This record gives sequence, C-alpha cells and structure tokens, in this order.
Amino acid sequence: MFTLTESHRALLRKSIVVWAPMEAGVPAVLPSPELLADEGGPAFYLDVARRAGLEVGESPSAAQREQLDALMAELPEALAQLLAHGRLAPGTYDYANPLVELEASASFLPEELRDLAKQPTAHFALTDSHLKLLRRTRWEQLFMNAKRPYGDMTYFELDMAEILGEPTQKDADGHLPEAEAQRLWRLHVDTLPALQLYLQRAEISPGPYERIGAE
Repeated sequence: MFTLTESHRALLRKSIVVWAPMEAGVPAVLPSPELLADEGGPAFYLDVARRAGLEVGESPSAAQREQLDALMAELPEALAQLLAHGRLAPGTYDYANPLVELEASASFLPEELRDLAKQPTAHFALTDSHLKLLRRTRWEQLFMNAKRPYGDMTYFELDMAEILGEPTQKDADGHLPEAEAQRLWRLHVDTLPALQLYLQRAEISPGPYERIGAE
C-alpha cells in the first residue's frame, strides 16, 4: 500500500509541467525549478518544502533533508495515484500557468504551445479525450515514457486512437492519414496544459491506496 499525504498532493499542485524534448517530445513533471540549478542544495530543499507546505528553517537540518528526499522519491507513485483516482470533470477552466516562471523552457515547447509560455493565466478546454489519455499515459519516474507514451504500437498515434475508441485507416506503412495524425499529435501536445490543469484542480483524498508504480 501507498499512503498519499497532504504534502504529496500539495507538491503536485505546485509542480510545473514542462516539455521534455526526447523522441517526439513528451510532458514531464518538474516539482521545483531548483532541480535545474541547485538539486541537493539549500535553495532546492527550501523550495520543495515551500511547495509541499512544510516548514523548515533557512538551513534545513539533516532530518528535514531526509524527509524531503523521501517526499521526492515518492512523488512518481503519488502522481500515478492522482492520475488513476483523481476527479476532475471536463469543462473550460482558467489556471495559474507556472511555465511563465521558466523562460528557458519555452525553447523546448512544440510550436503549438509557444504562446502558452507567455500567459500567466491559461485558458483551457479539458475534454473527456484528454482525461482518457492522461489516465492511460505511461511514466518513467516523472517523465512520460518518450518511446511508448500510450501503448506498444509502432506509432503512438495508433495507441491514442485505440484509447479513444476511434476507428483507424492505415496505409501500407502503417501510418494514419496525415490529417488524422496531425489531429492526434495536437491532442498529444495538449496533454501538457491538460496535465497542468489536472495537477492543480483534480480532487483526491489523502490516505492509503494500492500501489500502482511508474514503469
């Protein structure tokens, strides 16, 4: 069993969803921007504690660092639990967009999301399709699996179509028609704002859950 705590939930709510430029590109969950500059340093521990709602001194003790290290180590499982058991209805939402904190991350974003990095408040229409895909995403720690984000088919767009219950017509090389592939690609790209919104708004009760585990 895994015990989901308020600290796990708070840290996920304050995490930043970025775009990892691996393979075709996938979302990744960044618990603190200090991971990019000061992992293991005082600023990193202080920022993680602040985001998790934990009180530590200006110089965290060894015991507090150990507690925060454990929290970070458990975050992939907490993410898996939130994706499996979180509750958020489809609809149009505004959410605080933490990408504006990371100017450097804008260069990694797909062209379709470049403007998103400039919007302190993002406006996003969350659909049932986004939610179905989020619940079936595959993860390696806090990175969506870059080679097989949704399943084991040759092209991940085919996995997406299967998850969504959509019929597919493939050519001799196993590709979808260009228009259909582009539509599914845009839906894949939109998993970044969909996940950011989900982390901030999805409801889940702290407590014990059967372990899921990232792949």
